[in-house]
Amino acid sequence: MDNRKDRIHLKLYLTMIFCVVFAIFLTSTILYVNFQSILMKHEYKARLQNMETEKARITKLSNHALSTAYQIMNDVSIMKLFVYDNISSFDESAAFLQMRYYLTSVPDIDSIYVYNKNNNRIYNVTNESELMKEWNPDYDKKDDNFYDSSAVEILNNSDKYLPFIPIPRFYPLNEDSFKCVYSYIIYKTSVKNKERDAVLLNLNKEYLFQGFDNQSDNIKLVIDQNNKVVYSNSDHFMVTEQLQNSFDQEGIMDERDSGYYLTDIDGVKSVVMFTSKDKHNWRYISIVSYGMLLAQVNRMQAISILITAMIAAAGMLTAHLFSRRLSIPIKSMSKDVKKLQRENLKLHKAVKNRKTAELLENGGWDSKGNKMTGQEFLSLIEMECSTVKKIVILCMCPDNYQILLETQGVEALKSYLFAAANILSELLGESTKVFQLDMWNDKNLLFLQWEDNLSAENLREHIRKMQACVSDYYDISISVLVSSPEADSDRLYSLFEQVKETLARSIFFGPEYVVFAAEMEVKSVSHYEYPEQKEKQLLENLMSGKAAEAKKNYEEIITETYQYPIIIYNMVISRLVFAIDKVISTLKKNGNASSFSGYFVLSNLIQETDNITVRNNKFYDLFQHIQSELEKRKSDKQELLVVKINDMIEKEYTEASFSLDYLADSIGISTAYMCRLYKLYTGTTITDRLSFLRMKKARELLLETQLSVNEVAERVGYSNATYFYRVFKKENGVTPKEFRRK
Repeated sequence: MDNRKDRIHLKLYLTMIFCVVFAIFLTSTILYVNFQSILMKHEYKARLQNMETEKARITKLSNHALSTAYQIMNDVSIMKLFVYDNISSFDESAAFLQMRYYLTSVPDIDSIYVYNKNNNRIYNVTNESELMKEWNPDYDKKDDNFYDSSAVEILNNSDKYLPFIPIPRFYPLNEDSFKCVYSYIIYKTSVKNKERDAVLLNLNKEYLFQGFDNQSDNIKLVIDQNNKVVYSNSDHFMVTEQLQNSFDQEGIMDERDSGYYLTDIDGVKSVVMFTSKDKHNWRYISIVSYGMLLAQVNRMQAISILITAMIAAAGMLTAHLFSRRLSIPIKSMSKDVKKLQRENLKLHKAVKNRKTAELLENGGWDSKGNKMTGQEFLSLIEMECSTVKKIVILCMCPDNYQILLETQGVEALKSYLFAAANILSELLGESTKVFQLDMWNDKNLLFLQWEDNLSAENLREHIRKMQACVSDYYDISISVLVSSPEADSDRLYSLFEQVKETLARSIFFGPEYVVFAAEMEVKSVSHYEYPEQKEKQLLENLMSGKAAEAKKNYEEIITETYQYPIIIYNMVISRLVFAIDKVISTLKKNGNASSFSGYFVLSNLIQETDNITVRNNKFYDLFQHIQSELEKRKSDKQELLVVKINDMIEKEYTEASFSLDYLADSIGISTAYMCRLYKLYTGTTITDRLSFLRMKKARELLLETQLSVNEVAERVGYSNATYFYRVFKKENGVTPKEFRRK
């Protein structure tokens, strides 16, 4: 009864949570869907109001500029420029002074042009200092390549332009740049000619559109009734150019008032907002990126989703905690049962592994003295006995076992081997039965039921794939040894012995090997004869410091053992280690013992975890070290001889009887060998050294004593004064007497 109540309470609680979450989710979804339209309308109204304000401001500024243009037109002093064909210099100066007054008193006026049609003159003043040439307050002929060509075009066709509408245009500052101005043209409307007297008031862009330039979050355009750009704050739309197919313009160019719509501009989805026409028939346009416009709505949508998710998560958490509390007793019982099952399974597996390993090690005999047949052994490992299907034993072991054991521990190694076995089992497929035996810490045995469609090459390919997976995922390498396939179940124990014997030879295989025992050919131990002569040559080469020859002898001795059982190799390597140790002992007695002490320990040469390449390299390093030590001893002896030669030269160079033969006899070596040795170590000859010391001493005696040149020659070891003169002049460039005078 209590359980039924608990279940009903849980169902009601979960139903309430679901209803609350669903209601919040539904409300948030409605807001999510309508956020876009709400924001679009709000943004449109805000931006439209801003553009209407700018439109009113620009209209007001335009009226002010137009009023200024009329004042200039009706100014008495300036009027004389286009009333008289020939104006006096006094009136001309007064007119220019008045024009300059307008130019400086009204802000943002770029320049003022006064055109006299009768004499074809343009009188101008300007604030611009970067024009292509310097313009003085003077007049210029309109047809004489006037620098402002766009102004000339307006003056030539003044009937096409209305006086109260500013005209956007460009004029050149220099050869590389142009300036945008807005011009007001004032002329007498009573004259119907195409070309007539006129005043052109040119305003900077900042005068009308300063507020637009300050807004950089969107594109602002002003277009006239002819679809021509009057103003643009974007390089994409150029002033005075026609808007053709830049974007959908139907909503702008028709007779409707203000509005907005969505369109694509150069592949970017954008919102186009526009005002009604002003008194100039201009429309003000704002183009905003749709993505930027929706940034706010996206934030609100994200917040709504987050709040909904948090509420839903809180509800689910509450329901989970509530239901969990109700189910604690059941879970506790279930946990205890599962724990007992795992322990029972683990114990059963451990007992089974121990029994299986014991049978393999004892050739099928158990601890009670009973012999288990191959068929019974297969039943123990849950494999069927068949005369058709063959059994194969695989031994998997990690390379660099000792390093992995020290860094990661035995449990990690077992996990790697277990993972490798599972990967191989998956690759072989369900048709191949596999039993895994954790027999040793550093190795795993796998029993495979050899299927008819599984060849040795297929098995090798699957093993290689397994090795690649283990190397990629676990960064370790696995080596695999494969026994011969056997259909007779009673030969299982023989297969295990075959695996053990082949495994003992694993030192020859190298890392990440895949070896099939059936493919190996091993000679009988009785056929091997130890090469004593090669060993003798090896030891003689070591004593002579010939590392390369010793390495060759070692390789010939060791390579021959690869064809025999491992016992031959172990015997040979032990004998070589003993012989090499005697060589080292002899070298210690004959020289500096400290150079070999502690450098090599015999156990380092034959560690069990080494492969053949690593072990051989240790011997090669030892051979090289012996050679280096012998060469070093020889080099030290030669250096002592050079020091002794220098000492005798320093002491006896002033003696006239001092010669190379005398020096060689005193040291106890041949003259030729002495000269070569001295040249090798010092880079100079003994004769040059002797001459250097004698000349140095001669210069000192010439400068510091009053001895004659002949006496100086005798003092420094020259018995022949003439020869001394010749040598001294050759070494110093002057004779002894000239040297003393200087």
